[in-house]
Amino acid sequence: MIRGPWFVTPHAVRRYTRRYARRLDYEAARDQLVDLCARARYVRPSHGGELWRGPRPLRLRLVVGRGEGERRALVTVL
Repeated sequence: MIRGPWFVTPHAVRRYTRRYARRLDYEAARDQLVDLCARARYVRPSHGGELWRGPRPLRLRLVVGRGEGERRALVTVL
C-alpha cells in the first residue's frame, strides 16, 4: 500500500537522504519525505512532469511524474 499522495521512488529517497537527511536510515527518510509530500503545493509543469514545492523551512523542489496505473510518483528531489 502506498502512503501519502504519491508513490515515492527509491531514487527520490536517496536524493533526499544525500541532500537533507544524512543521518536517517532509508525507512525513516522515506517516512519523513512522505509527510513532506503530503504538505507540498503545485508550482508548474516541468520537463520531467510537474514541479511541486515542499513546506517551510526546507521548501524542497519535488518532481512528480507518471507512476504505475493511476498513481503518480515522486521521481526526484531537486
